[in-house]
Amino acid sequence: MMITTFCSSMMITTFCSRKMTTTFFSSMMSTFCTCMIIATFCSSMMITTFCSSRMITSFYSSMMSTTFCSRMTITTFCSSMMMATFCSSMMITTFCSSSIIATFYSSLMITSLCSSMMITTFCSSMMITTLYSSMMITTFGNIFNNMKT
Repeated sequence: MMITTFCSSMMITTFCSRKMTTTFFSSMMSTFCTCMIIATFCSSMMITTFCSSRMITSFYSSMMSTTFCSRMTITTFCSSMMMATFCSSMMITTFCSSSIIATFYSSLMITSLCSSMMITTFCSSMMITTLYSSMMITTFGNIFNNMKT
């Protein structure tokens, strides 16, 4: 029982480390989902290891098996805590990068809006200038015609 528990925990540790290495180069969201699955898997294995260690302790009732099982439980707990810390840091990194991108896009939108407003103002002022000059030409034309008559 002790050897089986030790081997299974070593296999779980190898599996978790390989999954973390493989999923690190994929997208951030899939990394988060995979890490959450691994953390859930490891926490369930911790409960299984704890229960099996209690059974071994009751069956053998020796200090040696109790020490071995408690060390295995602590090792499994620490590895799951490390994975949880890694997942939370990945979430913070993803959130910060998305905030920077959102700020960049919003500033681009504001710049586009301001430039379009400047163009609109320029066009409307040109229209007013054209209208005013045409009115002046018409007025001077009427005055000139009246003077001729």
